[in-house]
Amino acid sequence: MFHRFRITNGTTVSHLRTLIALAALLLVGCGTAVPPAPPLAALAERQTAVAIQGRPTLPPLPTSGAAAELQPSPTPPNKLDVLHISAHDPRAMGSSTAPVTVIEFTDFECPFCVQFFNEIRPQLITQFVDTGVVRIVARDFPLTQIHPSALIAAVASRCAADQGKFWPMYEALFTTHQVEWGGVPKRDHDVLIELAGKVGVDAAAFTRCLDDPASAQATLDEAAAARQLGINSTPNFLVNDQLVRGALPFASFERLIKQLAGIS
Repeated sequence: MFHRFRITNGTTVSHLRTLIALAALLLVGCGTAVPPAPPLAALAERQTAVAIQGRPTLPPLPTSGAAAELQPSPTPPNKLDVLHISAHDPRAMGSSTAPVTVIEFTDFECPFCVQFFNEIRPQLITQFVDTGVVRIVARDFPLTQIHPSALIAAVASRCAADQGKFWPMYEALFTTHQVEWGGVPKRDHDVLIELAGKVGVDAAAFTRCLDDPASAQATLDEAAAARQLGINSTPNFLVNDQLVRGALPFASFERLIKQLAGIS
């Protein structure tokens, strides 16, 4: 049986348009704070074009009156300072002198972060990290309201980083999510300790770090710092100073990286 729906006024049309826009959002990233997005192909073309042209990817703050115009523009926060990124960062991969830095803001329970991990990251490493063009830096942005185990997973990766095992733990978390852990923090606690042992960390030190409330607070503070830079969903990326949202196709990252690195 088919049901007929009547659109009786402009408000109903507006609601339908909003639902369509929200559906399109599901194509690119996790989180409810992202503004409605166009379909993936259009989004990739638009964001890459904006980044290459050097235009800001976030709208300027509104001003009102002549007094506001006389005030000097605030200095944007330095991402290296805000995110505590150093030359020997344990959550970085690639040369610290690479011309392009890709800062990845991730949530280990986000399916779009898994998509980036599986489809895009390997190509970035092979084509740009291994050749000295790109340095990848990972930072946590757990979406705790929709992913119950995202925080403890982020803490686990941070604790592994303390022992120089961040990237093995990062890869283990993504490859075992919804297979060995996911969605139940109390149950996942012991699973993550076991998983960390498999990648070579000292279990006792890792457990102390995982159970220390300061570790969780440091992770939440990092997410708060990321928000200062315009991060509001996962995966989000800062490619040098260009903000890119979503698990966009590799071609979009490739074009932007080549432009920033001066590669033809």
